[in-house]
Amino acid sequence: MGTVTRRTALKASALFGAVALSSRALMPTAAAAEQAKTPTKGTPSPAPATHYGPASATGSVSEVYQKARQVLYPICRVCPQCDGVACAGEFPGIGGLDSGMSFQNNFSGLQQVRLKLRPLSGDKKPDTSTVIFGQKLSFPAMAAPIGGLAENFPHLHDMSEAGYFDAIIGGCVDAGTMGSVGDIQSDPYDVTKARYDVVARYPGKVIAGIKPRLNPNLISIIRLAEAANAFMITIDIDSAGRGWMDTSGASAVEPKTVAQLREIVRATRIPVIVKGITTPEDALLAGEAGVSGICVSNHGGRVLDHTPGTAEVLPAIADKVKGKMVIFVDGCVHYGDDVLKYVALGADCVMVGRHIIRAAFGGGRPGVGLFMKTMRDELEAAMVVTACPDVRSIGRQILA
Repeated sequence: MGTVTRRTALKASALFGAVALSSRALMPTAAAAEQAKTPTKGTPSPAPATHYGPASATGSVSEVYQKARQVLYPICRVCPQCDGVACAGEFPGIGGLDSGMSFQNNFSGLQQVRLKLRPLSGDKKPDTSTVIFGQKLSFPAMAAPIGGLAENFPHLHDMSEAGYFDAIIGGCVDAGTMGSVGDIQSDPYDVTKARYDVVARYPGKVIAGIKPRLNPNLISIIRLAEAANAFMITIDIDSAGRGWMDTSGASAVEPKTVAQLREIVRATRIPVIVKGITTPEDALLAGEAGVSGICVSNHGGRVLDHTPGTAEVLPAIADKVKGKMVIFVDGCVHYGDDVLKYVALGADCVMVGRHIIRAAFGGGRPGVGLFMKTMRDELEAAMVVTACPDVRSIGRQILA
């Protein structure tokens, strides 16, 4: 008998959970009731996008995750703690590249951050709101731009890209923060244009994530973002390094120089964020280009194996550029405590990736709204017992 590793055990337990969950109703929703009326043979296929998850945000996040496990398995097992172990190397998919250690380092690095418990000094009702580029948010968290629905979830034929983005954006807006759309440079123009038709339904409330296309092509997508009144633009410059990316033609991507970034910044009035920064040196170069902000990110561990976690590199970056530009960060953001940790380490706002995908597939727009509101409530509770009356007061003094 072969050795049972943690990864194989997690896969087996996730499979058992998916089978067990598929045999009973998960929550009292209109979608579940409608499905129950129609007998099916074998494993039921996912419901259409308009029926994903609960009809209202009255359940719990755990119920949303149960539904997500049914829909996303086996590509995502919806593990209780999303640490990158069970899905290591599963790329395309949801996992980290190769050994998966960069994804796992995001998780372990964040877990190693400790908080001081100060219940005698806290404010009973702290203010979780913050202001980013003139927009007030209910708390310092927003959706990370994530595309590639068809590439990473090829079995989900009933969830349209428009429905997926509408769920993420609408749920985030309901929670008082910003949604997002992600980019895949291989998409034809009409597909990309349709994506921004969704953005236009939420003027000033959507982050437009764009791949590092050749500048003329990238700027043409910026024009779509401008026409749709996007809130800000992110360019995930780290995604230009993978061998499977196109290097020529309309879908070409490339690493960017400071001069090329400066050209992009000057081409638009929308704030431009460079995503994929993991060193103080690159943060300073981004500042030279005149960008409005950076996102400290290793792309969820999907572009280079064996990088440190974002919680590990964030403090040194913040020491160099805090106050000079807005600092975003991503990497295994799941709970309100995670938001608190990242802000204490130097971020102005966090971006939520994999967990918001789960919420979208497990609960649609209400599920995303429920997830984000729950995380805001968790942040508020954590601020009470760490003596933080407002977001501005969160700093390294609360770290143990």
